[in-house]
Amino acid sequence: VSSRLGFALVPPESNTRSGGRLRATMGNNCQCQDRVPVDTVIVKDDPSRLEPRCEDTDSTGTPGADLAQPTLATGTGDGPQSESIQAEEIPTFVQSVPLTVTIAGTRGLREKEWVPDCGKSCYCVLKTLKDQLLHTTRCIDEALDPSWNEEVEVDCDPGEALEFSIWDRAVESDGDVKTVKLGRVVLESKEYASLGFNGELWIQDAARGIEAYLQIKVKSAGREYPRGPAQEFTINLEKSAGKPMGADMEVSCGKRCYICAVLKDGVFAEYNRTATPEKQVKVGDYIKKVNGIEDNSLSMLDCLKKEGRFEVTIQRPLLFTIAIKKKDVQAQLGVKLVDRPSGNSLLIKEVIKGPVMDWNITHPEQDVKAGDRIVAVNGKGGKVNELVEASKAGAHLQLAISRPGTTRD
Repeated sequence: VSSRLGFALVPPESNTRSGGRLRATMGNNCQCQDRVPVDTVIVKDDPSRLEPRCEDTDSTGTPGADLAQPTLATGTGDGPQSESIQAEEIPTFVQSVPLTVTIAGTRGLREKEWVPDCGKSCYCVLKTLKDQLLHTTRCIDEALDPSWNEEVEVDCDPGEALEFSIWDRAVESDGDVKTVKLGRVVLESKEYASLGFNGELWIQDAARGIEAYLQIKVKSAGREYPRGPAQEFTINLEKSAGKPMGADMEVSCGKRCYICAVLKDGVFAEYNRTATPEKQVKVGDYIKKVNGIEDNSLSMLDCLKKEGRFEVTIQRPLLFTIAIKKKDVQAQLGVKLVDRPSGNSLLIKEVIKGPVMDWNITHPEQDVKAGDRIVAVNGKGGKVNELVEASKAGAHLQLAISRPGTTRD
């Protein structure tokens, strides 16, 4: 090091912490890194005087981290001239967080007047709130409730919230492409950072009167997705002599009991009063098994009438909506119903040539099958006769479909 080496004090407020170290660049092309703190300084006109090293403190006077502050040494008039020390910040690198994200699909996205031949395609865009683009799904044409089921690996900064925006895309007659935002959801970091996320989020900024949801899954690298909401669970019930079960059930499918109503008085209502919401028995649920009996709805119903203790397996419904267009108001849906339907749903016995089959061909991920139930027409539920009349009321129809759900991974 040159004998002509001096120090000039850099004010503490101009220093920037970076990992508890300061890198100082000195004159004469000499660089010093991670230097040992200076314990004493030489003060002009009193060479023998020693002063203790000053501690780095914050605005409250509390000692800070082990950060050595540059000090000042001033020589005599014949001594070396001072040279400046310039503090340089050592770059701080933030380790990005690898995530796996599945964008499943929406529920309840469209208005009741939406029709399938509108020439629109629907897609979803995944970004951070800092506007970092992470993924854009494929477009699904003529989708009432699009089901993408796309899994993608992304990297983002720790603590980043994820934004999922849903868009419609349409090609105008002049060839211009028009996009319309249908809504968005935001998943905060605290909701997925530790255990991941698997569920539905309410879609914000949707059209007036629309209550829609987006199903997504998020996990960190090397981990599994958390289990989603339980689609199947088992409960234990007891019935005293003379007490009704307190539920109206439809059993014509032959395999499961479909719950049409839960009455205010009865075994099911009594159980619901103490059960958590995710374990309550609700209208639209399916009874899969009773005391080991399954795949026989009549035998399960008979068991519930005669015995006093029950182990009952409940299945939540899988619900989705299709949009069909009939040739005219009088045209048929293209489904055969079971004989003498009852309750508050139309049980489909067979799908035949017609609007529903046309839907199945263009939407194989949401095809309607034998055993499915029509539970609402154009957003309105009701008794069997009301559903039948509603299906004859127009050429453009939205049919809400129910089938037994399965446990989501």
